[in-house]
Amino acid sequence: MRFAIVDHDTNYFTKPEQLENVYGRIWDEVPISLSVVPFHASTKSGAIPREYWQGDRIFPIGENKELVKFLKRKISENKVSILMHGYSHKDYENGYEFEVGEGLYEKVKEGKKYLEETFGVEIKTFIPPHNSLSKEGMKAVIANRLNILGSLSFRPSRRPFEVRYIFNLFRRKFFQLKSGILTYPMVLQFKGHCELACFSLIPSTRMGELIRAFNLIRKYNANFCLATHHWEMSAKMKNESGKIQREIFEDFLKFVEGRNGIVFSSIDRLFLSK
Repeated sequence: MRFAIVDHDTNYFTKPEQLENVYGRIWDEVPISLSVVPFHASTKSGAIPREYWQGDRIFPIGENKELVKFLKRKISENKVSILMHGYSHKDYENGYEFEVGEGLYEKVKEGKKYLEETFGVEIKTFIPPHNSLSKEGMKAVIANRLNILGSLSFRPSRRPFEVRYIFNLFRRKFFQLKSGILTYPMVLQFKGHCELACFSLIPSTRMGELIRAFNLIRKYNANFCLATHHWEMSAKMKNESGKIQREIFEDFLKFVEGRNGIVFSSIDRLFLSK
């Protein structure tokens, strides 16, 4: 069974000590895939300071020299890898960036090139902010030859049609009915790109849900991708039962580490398991 962690929202405002504090204990053994925002907008987000929620400024991650230096060192040590998380992560009144935004092909192209030049890596995976991707957004990502990480809709209005669409739809539906798990844990291959879904650690997540899903997926020798937010865990946010989210993450990881036959992987390597 392959296990990966993707952390969302690394951006210009992220402090190296935030990442070190959350992942420093584990990234020698468990590589962390960082979902990076190339040019963060002034928009409401828990990942940036409140005083920057309003305005028209854009904050390129490359201008945070301390963070870039830190991440490049971690990349060289194989402790982190870089994924692309939207373009600016801007939220609009009528929807999210890759749901209602314009010029999406150019934004994906520019953001991908910028991250590659900033960190000296090849960007292979795209993660839509808020897991929201319109048909035009998906076309923009596919045209830039990127895989997609996220639980995406199979409604015809939300994605380009191709022959593999029907096969993958039934493949996912059959697994859901058989296992009772809504998140499909295998790589779906389409023409020009692949897709993979994750299990989210958010304030509403309970430990029992993660363990149940993990045990079921382990029977299928499939992929377990855990999506986290370092800024939520740094802020010691609590879930609906009053338990600190950071504690759920650490307890679940100890549970995973105690199982046999687990291969810890980056997200990009998971896509090779198709």
